[in-house]
Amino acid sequence: EMEKKRVLWLDIAKALGILVVLLVHTGKSFGPVSFFGGMFYMPIFFILAGMTFRYKPEERFGSFVKKKAKRLLVPYFGYNLFLFLFFFLKNDLLAGQVSAESFFPLLGILYSRNCLFPMDSPANVYFMQILNAPTWFLTGMFVSYLLFWLVMKAAEGKLRTAVYLNFGVLLSAVLVHYLCPVLLPWSLDCALYAVSFLLFGKALSEKEIVERLYRKPGAVLLLAAVFAVLSWLNGSVNMSVADYGRSMILYLIVGCAGSLLVMVLSLFLEKHMGLLGKSFGFLGRHTLPVLCLHLFVYSLIGTALRLLGL
Repeated sequence: EMEKKRVLWLDIAKALGILVVLLVHTGKSFGPVSFFGGMFYMPIFFILAGMTFRYKPEERFGSFVKKKAKRLLVPYFGYNLFLFLFFFLKNDLLAGQVSAESFFPLLGILYSRNCLFPMDSPANVYFMQILNAPTWFLTGMFVSYLLFWLVMKAAEGKLRTAVYLNFGVLLSAVLVHYLCPVLLPWSLDCALYAVSFLLFGKALSEKEIVERLYRKPGAVLLLAAVFAVLSWLNGSVNMSVADYGRSMILYLIVGCAGSLLVMVLSLFLEKHMGLLGKSFGFLGRHTLPVLCLHLFVYSLIGTALRLLGL
């Protein structure tokens, strides 16, 4: 199993994904890197999760939920509680300004969404204001996993059947996106959509597509051209607030194509860049704390630089 025996290029792909997250979240624009990186830096994590997903017919839903809760929800609540207590102490308790407002971030942690309405809504409510916005991904991934498990269960583990069933899941994602005025808690709307990425990852691993594509440089160049053109057509995206660019379907294609290119690059790094590949692999194995704490670390660095007058 992939989970048991770690595959280096999968970890490298995770590292490349998290590096784009780190760049984008500096708030600076890195031109094409920010734009094209923004196309795959969320899908790739769902796709990689699909690649390492194993459907076991004997496994009960309850034990699967428990396993994923331990992996995703325990860190989610742990890191969020740390951030809440830090800012509660710093901004409220030590300043002697404790009010009902001081506990509002707890609602954000429970709702686990950056805001209540899509980003451009004038009357928006912003939930995740304690540098915890990136952690939406953990609850979103948790819900996606559960939905994906149910699809695989209904398909009795058969990939082709799962693809047919997923049309219904994707249709419901589109309907919820256009008919529901609010962003749902725990990214349920987004999770319905992300099941397609998980399924794509499952197909990649079953058909060994990354390894086969790696041996065809011409096909890789063609894929890169398609990715660039479709990304440009779709425009920038932000999956965390259900902004899929001009088209949800186009973004699916773009997200899958971009992720596939990154995986081929990761396989190249594993084969030809010994130490660099291993260093990326190390980062890839520790993406969870990096995802949850990087904004906090950025703010500490910013504070330190200000104190030094830089």
